[in-house]
Amino acid sequence: MGDWSILGRFLTEVQNHSTAIGKIWLTVLLIFRIMLVALVGDAVYSDEQSKFTCNTQQPGCSNVCYDTFAPVSHLRFWVFQIVLVSTPSIFYIVYVLQKVTKKETMELEGEMREVREDPTELSSQVLLIYILHVVLRSIMEIIFLIGQYCLFGFEVPHLFRCETHPCQNRTDCFVSRATEKTIFLNFMFSVSLGCFVLNIVELHYLGWIYIFRVLLSACCTRFESNREHGQQTELYSISNPLLLELKHSLRGRTINALPVYVGQLHVNGVKGPKSGNVGHFLHIWMR
Repeated sequence: MGDWSILGRFLTEVQNHSTAIGKIWLTVLLIFRIMLVALVGDAVYSDEQSKFTCNTQQPGCSNVCYDTFAPVSHLRFWVFQIVLVSTPSIFYIVYVLQKVTKKETMELEGEMREVREDPTELSSQVLLIYILHVVLRSIMEIIFLIGQYCLFGFEVPHLFRCETHPCQNRTDCFVSRATEKTIFLNFMFSVSLGCFVLNIVELHYLGWIYIFRVLLSACCTRFESNREHGQQTELYSISNPLLLELKHSLRGRTINALPVYVGQLHVNGVKGPKSGNVGHFLHIWMR
């Protein structure tokens, strides 16, 4: 089926920059799709057209019947599916490698300028690109799942009755390895469905991570803005119900213990605050 080494290298690099669920998806793709199609596909589908025999001697009828039976070869369909499903991952790793190379070049040349923007912005950009590539992957998977069902269904028949031009009469055609192809067809459909479910689970996982990062970024930006403007962050809100209840309960009351306490401070040789000032402060706070 050709050389898969280039695609394999790209996908290996993608695995180094993926989540745990993404690594599982790549493992399924490499083992149950690429290796299976490359190693088993040739043995099962090598004689798919040569062994497709029809009980007719009319020239061209067998070829037309085979085209009606299989508009697209199973094997070529899966190769096309693997390439298109892997394309978003390849674009993602190209983007990540370009970012890494650019950062290393700037560090070597000493041209790293001071970062004035949110420190989580770069990682948030990479995370957003990763989420986008998983979404594209999921769209590709569902398109090929629908396409495989519409083109092939879930069973390869042993007998195919052909009624098409230029065959003059209804022609019976016989398919080789029909049972084996049926098993292989359903297995590949199950693998595609499993990959789609993994993509959905990964999107759910990445969605919460992205929301958390956005909230963290917003909090960091607000905190830095308050620091630059010299604003002090309030630890307790002035509308705290406990403080308001205490304020209303003390309103109009005389705190008799306060002068005694201040007097004790003077007796012990410690200079305490003037009772008048403290009372004035409490009077202002309880208004």
